[in-house]
Amino acid sequence: MTIDELRWFLTLAETEHVTEAAARLRIAQPTLSRALLRMERRIGTQLFDRDRHRLRLNDYGRIFRRHAQRALDELDAAQDRIATLLDPPQDTLSLAFVHSVGGWLVPRLLGAYSHDAPGPRFALHQDSAATVLSLLLDGTAEAIITSPRPSDPQLGWLPLRDERLQLAVPADHPLADRDHVRLGDLADERFIIMRPKLGLRQITCQIFHRAGMTPDVVSECTEISTIKGLVASGLGVAVVPAGDGGPPPAGVRMVPLTDQDAYRTIGLAWHQGRPATAAGRRFREFAVRYARGADPA
Repeated sequence: MTIDELRWFLTLAETEHVTEAAARLRIAQPTLSRALLRMERRIGTQLFDRDRHRLRLNDYGRIFRRHAQRALDELDAAQDRIATLLDPPQDTLSLAFVHSVGGWLVPRLLGAYSHDAPGPRFALHQDSAATVLSLLLDGTAEAIITSPRPSDPQLGWLPLRDERLQLAVPADHPLADRDHVRLGDLADERFIIMRPKLGLRQITCQIFHRAGMTPDVVSECTEISTIKGLVASGLGVAVVPAGDGGPPPAGVRMVPLTDQDAYRTIGLAWHQGRPATAAGRRFREFAVRYARGADPA
C-alpha cells in the first residue's frame, strides 16, 4: 500500500464518489477504482458500501480513515523535521526539555537569554526525559534540559539548578498543616507517582530506597499536573518538584520534605561528539553564566 493510495483513499472517503475524487486527484477513474479494490483485498474487507452510483464509507472504512490520516500526519511531520535539519532557519537552536520545566524554568531561561543575545531563534520540543534524550542522541535536538543527568558518557552536562521536592497532600489531610515532614514518616500513605522510565520516577524511587521504604502505589501518571489533580481528589499523596514556588492547585497543600536528598538536579546536556552550531555555542556559554547566577532571571 503506497502513500499515494492512502491519500487517494482519504479523498475518496471525503467525497464518497469515484468520479469526483478522481477529478480532484487528477487521475483516471479506473486507476482509482483499481487502487481501492487492491486496498480492500489487502485489508480483507470492503471499506465502502456500494450504493448504485455512490459509495458509503462503512464502519471498517471509518476505522481505516482514522489510522490512515494519523499515518500520513506522522509522515508529513517526519518530512518537515528532516527538511528543518537539512536547511535550518539561520541561527536557530533546536532545544528539547522535559514537561515539568516547561512552565517555569525554560521560559525564565530563554527570557534571560533573549536579553543577553537579542533575536535568538529556537525550535522547541517538550516531552518525557526518555524522549528528549533520544532526540539529543539522534541529532534532532542540539541540547536538552532534563533531570536526572543522562548516564551516556558521550554527553556533556551543565547543572543549572537544584530543585527541592515536596510532598503534595489533599487540603484536608492530617499532614496538610505541617511545616515539614520526612519520608520515613509516610510508610502508611498511599502514593501517586510517575510512570516507569520517566525522569522524576527514577529520582523518587532512589530517595524512597535511601529512606528505607517501599511506597504503596495506587496510581501512576505521566504528568505532574495530573498527579496534583489526583492528590486534590483524595486518591493519595505524591512527591513532586517545588517548581517556581507558586501556589498549588485548589485542594492541594505542599509540605516541605526534610530529607537531605529530596531534590533533583536540572541541567543542560549536549552531545560532545558533534560539532556545536554557533547558536548552540552561544547558548551554552550563556547557560554557564546563568547557572552561576550572573544573569538576572
